[in-house]
Amino acid sequence: MAEAPMRTPDDALQATVVALGAVLGCSVTVSSTIDSALAEFEEAHCLDPDLQPAFTQTALLATVRSMAPHVVHEIAEPLGMAVAIARWSDRVLVIGPYTHEALYPETVPELVNTHVLPASHAQVYRLYRTRYAIVDAEYVHRAAAAVLTAAGTRDDLGALQRIVAAGGSIAPGVDEAPRSAPFAAIEDRYRLEQGFMDAVAEGSTADALDALQRLSSIPSTITYLTTPFLGTTILRIMARIAAQRGGVPGVTIDAISQEYAQRLHRMGHTADARRAASFNKRMVAAFCRAVRRHRRRGHPPIVRQALDQIDLHLSSPVSASELAAALDVSTSTLSRRFKESTGTTVAQYATRRRVERAARLLATTSRNVREIAAFVGYEDANYFVKVFRATHGMTPTEYRARRSA
Repeated sequence: MAEAPMRTPDDALQATVVALGAVLGCSVTVSSTIDSALAEFEEAHCLDPDLQPAFTQTALLATVRSMAPHVVHEIAEPLGMAVAIARWSDRVLVIGPYTHEALYPETVPELVNTHVLPASHAQVYRLYRTRYAIVDAEYVHRAAAAVLTAAGTRDDLGALQRIVAAGGSIAPGVDEAPRSAPFAAIEDRYRLEQGFMDAVAEGSTADALDALQRLSSIPSTITYLTTPFLGTTILRIMARIAAQRGGVPGVTIDAISQEYAQRLHRMGHTADARRAASFNKRMVAAFCRAVRRHRRRGHPPIVRQALDQIDLHLSSPVSASELAAALDVSTSTLSRRFKESTGTTVAQYATRRRVERAARLLATTSRNVREIAAFVGYEDANYFVKVFRATHGMTPTEYRARRSA
């Protein structure tokens, strides 16, 4: 057996940095090329060097050179942004930027009135400020201390050393709104979001996941998908709206939405990017399937409504007579048109869908067979096993074992 590669101290440090970045929702970097790291910070995060001099490479480099090692410093500047920095040996840690509070309606007018911000920059500033996570100072300090520990050193002060930086001046040449690459990325994000919603509305899982993948590749400073929990919640709302555009009934949309909201609650604020991405893909695929089911080609409206009702009530026995009464048609009419359109009876379709749902639960949950049987509408677990074996050629327990393997 081949031996697993030995983890180096740098591997442990990098793993800590990645995990903390996911938890905080903001950039966390460690670099031994201090000059270039701070130059990259200015390019990516400085709104305007004249208004935000504290976020320029020159100012940050002067601060790093003058600060005591092994002490976490937080630089706060008048536009409401902050960055945490610490240094040791030949390395520098940079966390942020981030903000400590939400952008309230009165924030921008107040900055303009106090001549901190030119009026021409107001809209650009709103876009800039909302790019960044709201992070409590205590969490920033804990994260920085964890990085120092992973690097084999320590936090000497045990608290943030706060620095309040001065702002820039509003000179004649500053009264033009800044232009920077991240704002082009914002336009890309809105275009991809529209493409994502169009794909869900059409029921195209492949196109929706492709748009989702490209959304995830946008620089992490401006995409909500890198923010734990929040990104999935926003994505779920977008998928709901798109599915409604695709004609899916509200009750169906709500059932899917609630199912994934509960799953997200159980999963919690995971820092595992792969796990979060996998969850998002499954959720998006579920909404796309709902659109495709609703748009079944060749099915008349009465049959589509019956199919939706069956899918929504898999946990309860549904008969052709009950469906007919709910849809205000005769049992014979519904049964005939359902068989002509789908090639199966109402009972056969309901059985197939229950077994499909049970198979998914066996593969994705740890619930026992009796609980899953009840969840898909079978009070008699032994009868459920018989039905499942007739469809899959094996018992539910055997099916789960094979999927696990």
